[in-house]
Amino acid sequence: MRSGISTHLEFSVVLIEAVLLLGFAIPLWAKRVNQFPPGKEALVVHVVAQQFSFNYHLPGPDGQFGRREVSFVSNSNPLGIDPNDPAGKDDIATLGELHVPVNRPVIAELSSKDVIHDYFLPAMRIGGDAIPGSLIPIWFTPIKTGTYEVICAQLCGLGHYGMKGTLVVDTPQDYQTWLKERAELAGGAQSAPSPAPSPSPGK
Repeated sequence: MRSGISTHLEFSVVLIEAVLLLGFAIPLWAKRVNQFPPGKEALVVHVVAQQFSFNYHLPGPDGQFGRREVSFVSNSNPLGIDPNDPAGKDDIATLGELHVPVNRPVIAELSSKDVIHDYFLPAMRIGGDAIPGSLIPIWFTPIKTGTYEVICAQLCGLGHYGMKGTLVVDTPQDYQTWLKERAELAGGAQSAPSPAPSPSPGK
């Protein structure tokens, strides 16, 4: 037969734990998740999912994203960055692999070109849905350099099993080197001459 003291003690412990959980832990966690770091402090990246890969769009040295338009989407311009927008001239677009600096907050704004995907970073314990027509922000702060896997955590079609990517957390110096390389590649692609139009038949 259980004593009354034991029953009251157990009830008191449960009550105290419930108060701590509901009164402190959950509100603090909600505040932590919903309170985004200041924009100037964070690196802002657009993550555009598609069957079956992740595209990344970063602003160039001017810190401004170029305008994106569906009509400009092509094999060489998968994000549809407007070539006539001055803000987009120095933008960086990558497929599958994103580099970020260590110890700097990253805000990833998620969207999709086709169906609903889920951008999941197991090592950062963060994920979020990428939905067509929506821009859904998530954030994290990488604290250790290395290479980490990105996966799609939402069934999105027959190739879903292979929808993976890579997050590379660099030292600040390595990150600047990567940025410079990507900017040079982007500049070379934009300065490449357009192919000459093929002659009309019969001329």
